[in-house]
Amino acid sequence: MTASPLTPRLLSAVADFAHALVQASFNRALHARDSDFVRESMQDVVAALGTLSSMGVETPLRLQLDERRIFHDGQPLDGPSLQAATLLAQCAERDIAVIAFDERLDATELNRFFDLLTSPVNVEAFARHNRAAAMCAFDVKHVKVTLRHAADPGDRSRTLGAPDEALRRYQGLADALQNNHRLALHDHELAFDAAADAVEDSLRPLDEPSLLLSLSMQDDVDRFTIGHSVRVALLALQVARGVGASGDQLVRVGAAALMHDIGKSKVPQEVLFKQGRLTPEEWQAMAEHPRLGAEILLQQREPVDPQTISAAFCHHMTCSGGGYPRTKTPMQPSATSRLIRVCDVFEALTAVRPYKRALTPIEAFAVMRREANDFDPRWLTNAVRVLGLIPNGSRVQLTDGSEGVVVAQTRALLQPKLRLLTGPGGAALPADHPGEVTVGHPFEGQIPMLACVKTADRELPLPDVDSLDPAGNGPTAHDACLGHGHSRGRDAGHVDRT
Repeated sequence: MTASPLTPRLLSAVADFAHALVQASFNRALHARDSDFVRESMQDVVAALGTLSSMGVETPLRLQLDERRIFHDGQPLDGPSLQAATLLAQCAERDIAVIAFDERLDATELNRFFDLLTSPVNVEAFARHNRAAAMCAFDVKHVKVTLRHAADPGDRSRTLGAPDEALRRYQGLADALQNNHRLALHDHELAFDAAADAVEDSLRPLDEPSLLLSLSMQDDVDRFTIGHSVRVALLALQVARGVGASGDQLVRVGAAALMHDIGKSKVPQEVLFKQGRLTPEEWQAMAEHPRLGAEILLQQREPVDPQTISAAFCHHMTCSGGGYPRTKTPMQPSATSRLIRVCDVFEALTAVRPYKRALTPIEAFAVMRREANDFDPRWLTNAVRVLGLIPNGSRVQLTDGSEGVVVAQTRALLQPKLRLLTGPGGAALPADHPGEVTVGHPFEGQIPMLACVKTADRELPLPDVDSLDPAGNGPTAHDACLGHGHSRGRDAGHVDRT
């Protein structure tokens, strides 16, 4: 008897479990196996599995794997897959098609399973003639693996959510950055060529930028470092491309943006990922990341692009002389640093954080306009023009109940081009429907009009742009980034956690 498809709520909970699993694999690569960070991430996986069981999801929970994606019951989990390149490669190397997790699994046993899955000396552990003995030797009873073979192709669904090429390119950016954070943490030479190659690869088919930007909005793993930096890089590439930057310039800008937060690899993890209010001492530790990043880059044996060093050191400096780190002599951030600052704050404002909700891009740009002296006015203007008030990749709903994703901007800031995801009222699109419409332009006798913008946690009616008063009394860019975190005030250099 075939199980019924999961509801969106349950499928979201399965995705949360997969996100926790990917984060656990990253922590195993980054830290010692018995560190607090690894132990806590294993506990997060077990807790997510318990949540699924309590919600009625069938266990053992089976995740199917191919070279690019994680699946559940044939449904692609694109969000968790974005930073899963290393985990998927380890499974592919061991010929694993399915991993099943029993609800009786505990964190200690899961960590032992990762010993088999991640250690290079255990590559052959899951071979058919070794698997039973290896699982027994490591006392792994509540995780089961199914290997790939010609008679069992059904465990590797080919039903795709996002195009393979877009997923591969995003994974390349995330994997290059993950690797460099690992290298920086352990004081090894960074792999700049891999980062530049990933940026260059992401640019080749950039005539369809909404794919990568849409994927970036699903990336819930490690929001403060990897996902955040990839999103900042994609935003910076879009804006630079929109003002006519050359291919070489785009690679330099993208690499600088991707590496701008490399200093966070040296910030204590208990500070970086703290869910609650930071103490003044913890804020001081957080505020060190630009200086730490510049030191890491300057200490490399091979010369590093000055734009990358500048971005790491200056991305929290304002055009009015504020921000941090403080310098003894006045310092003017480079053009690349000023662009990355705009994208950095915009991403922070529009992303979900544990201590704040996500603003819509319209709200974010209004907040940034109120703090105009903190940003290069040309880059802020270009960001609004290129990204749009409703940027590519944004999810929206039309007045007839259709849902879509923004794929291109037009001259009218509130009339983007959409790829429809559903028909009116959420109905399936007819087979012959072209799938794309432009807001405000007649289509099949009607004029599509926007009703709301959809974020990760809410739906907001489309506001009147004229009502977004830049002199209003709403939150500052820094307040919005800080949420309920501790702030020492404007004289302390606007310390935020982006």
